[in-house]
Amino acid sequence: MTASTSTAAATSASPAFFRRLRRLLAHPGFRAEPVPVLARAALWLGCVALKRSPRFRLTSGGEQLRVPPDLRYTSVTSFVLRDWSEPELRELDQFVAPGAVFIDAGANIGLYTLKAARLAGPDGIVVAVEPGTVAADRLAANVALNRFATVRLVRKALSDRNGTAVLHHVSAGGDLQAFSLLGDSATKEGEEVATVTLDSLVEELNLPRIDCIKMDVEGAEPMVVEGARRSLERWHPTILFEVNSAILHRRGERTDGCWDRLEAMGYRFWRLEQGRLVSITTVPADFCNVVAMHGGNSPS
Repeated sequence: MTASTSTAAATSASPAFFRRLRRLLAHPGFRAEPVPVLARAALWLGCVALKRSPRFRLTSGGEQLRVPPDLRYTSVTSFVLRDWSEPELRELDQFVAPGAVFIDAGANIGLYTLKAARLAGPDGIVVAVEPGTVAADRLAANVALNRFATVRLVRKALSDRNGTAVLHHVSAGGDLQAFSLLGDSATKEGEEVATVTLDSLVEELNLPRIDCIKMDVEGAEPMVVEGARRSLERWHPTILFEVNSAILHRRGERTDGCWDRLEAMGYRFWRLEQGRLVSITTVPADFCNVVAMHGGNSPS
C-alpha cells in the first residue's frame, strides 16, 4: 500500500479526524500561524501513514520530543500546534520562573514537564507524576531526549491516600492516552498503580517548596487536592487544573469539587484569554483549564 493510499484510509476511517480538523481551523494557534500549522498537519498525516515518529521542537526554546504516530488527540495537537495546544502551556512562563519547583500531575508524555524544565532552569525542580505505564515510558524517553537533569519522574498516581488503585484508561476526546482513577460505563481497560498523596511526595523527595502545580487527572482533581492540603496551605502554589463538566456529569461526580476545596483555602480563579488572566467566579460549563491563585498571590 502506498503512503498516499494509507493516508486516505486513515482519514476516511476516522470521523474523529474531521472533527479535530474543524476544531483546528478555529484554534488560536491556527489563527496565529495558519501556514505552518497546515504544513505540519499534512506532514503528520504522512508520518501516521508511514508509522514514523520524528523528533520535533515543542517551542522556540528548543525542547524536543517524540509522540506516537497516530491520530489521537495528544499526538495530533502536540505535533501540529506545538505549545499552542493549550493556552496555559503557551503562557507557562507566566507561572514558572527560573528556580521554580513545578509539579506536573498527570504528565502524560511530557508537554508541560519539558517546557517547565526549560523555564525553571538548572536551579529548578520539575516533578513529573505519571502512573500510566505506556505514557510514563514515553515521558521518560522525552526527558532523556532533552537531558533534563532536574526532572524527577514519579510512576505513581497522586491521590488522597497512599496505597494502590485501578488506573482506568478512559476516552477523552477519542484519546485513549487519558487516564483516571475514576471509571465509568465507557471504561474498558485499566491497570493497577501505586497511589501517593502530594504531601507524602513532598517529604519523600525533600522538596523545599512548591511554586506551581498543573493537574490533568481526568476528574480526580478533588482527590489530589485532599492529599495536598498541608502543602497548599503552607506554600499557596499557583494551580492549573482541568475542568471537564461533561465527563464529571456522566460519572455522577460534582463539577465544583476541586473548585470548592480550593476556594475554601483562599484561592481565586482565572481563565487565560489571549494571554491575559480574566477573573471568573463560577465553574465553567465547558471543557477548559482554570488558573487558581491564592488571594495573597493573585494578580492585581
